[in-house]
Amino acid sequence: MEHSALTMRGRSYVAVQVDGADLSVIRLQSVSVKFNLYKMYNSFVIGCNGGWTAIAKTGADGTEISGSKRDLVDRLVAGDEIRISLNDNKYLTSIQSATLTENENVCVQAVFQLSRSAVYDNFDSDIHWEFLKVCTTGTVHISKWSVGEHTIKGRETSTSDVVWYARSQTGQKRVFCNTYTGVRICGDKSELVHAVYLGASVQILSLSDGFITKITRVEVSSDSSFVYGQYPWRLGQLKIGFYPNVFWLLTIWSTTGNIQNSEWLVGEHRRRRINYGNSDNMEWLVDGCWTRIYSHDSFGQKMSGSLDLLVEAVLAGKRVRVKINSYITEADNLYVRNGQVSAQLLGQYSKNAAYEFPTDVYWVWQIASTTGDVETVRYNIGSTVNKMTSNDKESITWFVESRPWSKVLTTSSSGIATY
Repeated sequence: MEHSALTMRGRSYVAVQVDGADLSVIRLQSVSVKFNLYKMYNSFVIGCNGGWTAIAKTGADGTEISGSKRDLVDRLVAGDEIRISLNDNKYLTSIQSATLTENENVCVQAVFQLSRSAVYDNFDSDIHWEFLKVCTTGTVHISKWSVGEHTIKGRETSTSDVVWYARSQTGQKRVFCNTYTGVRICGDKSELVHAVYLGASVQILSLSDGFITKITRVEVSSDSSFVYGQYPWRLGQLKIGFYPNVFWLLTIWSTTGNIQNSEWLVGEHRRRRINYGNSDNMEWLVDGCWTRIYSHDSFGQKMSGSLDLLVEAVLAGKRVRVKINSYITEADNLYVRNGQVSAQLLGQYSKNAAYEFPTDVYWVWQIASTTGDVETVRYNIGSTVNKMTSNDKESITWFVESRPWSKVLTTSSSGIATY
């Protein structure tokens, strides 16, 4: 029997390993006792149980009805997740990026809305994107664009009361800061690299331009000297609303200090421009509430952990991150079939060997499976042209979120609550 000390957040624990078994399986007197790894991890990691809280309610005129804008700003800067509710709490959505503006105001983008019927049961017959920009000043901007073509369907500007929710990310930690030339100004880059290898999700904070965003794909250079992050789900915006000719603002962040943007018109494979950001500094925040639960080789053979626990985590609603080679990305969709897990990985796009944008940027969409199979398709931005499809066998490591999720409702095909 072996014992090892484990220190987390100033507290010490003792991990016990019997007969060299994985943490997830302890064999004692020929009896296998399988532990729920992520529940055990929750008991260790203090701060991974944060729930959602209404931080503020702002009026259509920008006044503070309840809570405070300052608290909202503090939560954003701390890396907390944010959601918003409009129309008297009838509409709730997550945000994809946030910008701090003057007088402690905040504007956020919510870009994953499609037009629907008045009763929300069906999509609109003339379906189109409805991109939202919502601010604590009370203004709500909507830019509507056809799906699959660069055709505007309309713009709206209105005012609304907004409820702002935050989920505490007490597992979040600011581990590294660098200038636009890559010079360290706080933290330790090796700690950032180590956190990435442990499956931590990453956020970028650039206070000089007031921008905060998650990273969808994070990658460590082959010599572990640099960390790079991609984020696609942001639109170019003006101080008031979006640009008239709306475009995706794809970004590559780097601990070298480089911030490269590639702008592509929505619904059309036409590049607007490539430019370099001019942030004075960037701060790297990591969320350590993730647990490595399963690793396998390129043929799907177990290397460590438990496939059963991964399946259980997915069916319990847990979020999942996937490491393939030198990069890690969060799964956008998950499904379980025949005891195997497959994940769609959609928040990625092409880069060159220097981790910069090529002239012609395309989406990199993948389906990764615990069988070791990885299918990759590459579609031009704003186009239905498939540049190439490849099928590979890869060793993969799977991480699951340590925060608890609770099943609250199950409905039948006829809409009857069965749980």
